[in-house]
Amino acid sequence: MQSYQVNAFQSPAEVIMFKNILLATDGSRLCNESVKAAIALAKSCGSTLVGLSVAGNLRALSIPEVSVGVDVARTDEAGRERAMASVEMITAMARKEGVPCTVQVAQGGRPYEEIMRVAEREHCDAIIMASKARSTLGRLLLGSQTQKLLAHSKVPVLVYR
Repeated sequence: MQSYQVNAFQSPAEVIMFKNILLATDGSRLCNESVKAAIALAKSCGSTLVGLSVAGNLRALSIPEVSVGVDVARTDEAGRERAMASVEMITAMARKEGVPCTVQVAQGGRPYEEIMRVAEREHCDAIIMASKARSTLGRLLLGSQTQKLLAHSKVPVLVYR
């Protein structure tokens, strides 16, 4: 885990200079708010932004007995459409603020793994993602992609709440 010490005469942007920031979003309201914060940080650091939305892959995770009556192909397609809308929003907002930005849509059953894969491939030196507080039971049943990313990431992860 990396830590940063701020001198009273330095602004946070002078201390932490990320060159290439990965912004992971799922298109939720909280993630949409995190886009604004990530763009502001990238602008203040003179960074490039890599927007990423990971569309779930129900086929990779489905258990035949549980998915009875679920149209897996339709569910996966709807996820891809949401992911595309999310990255299109990032592109438009970054362009408006003059922040260099590329976007990607990935598909996978474990979003945190896709996020790490893209961060490594794109040589990102930070990851930003939103996280809503979940109950202990919710974390146990659903798992937290943010927690998994924090535990496994090789680069700093900034969590927007």
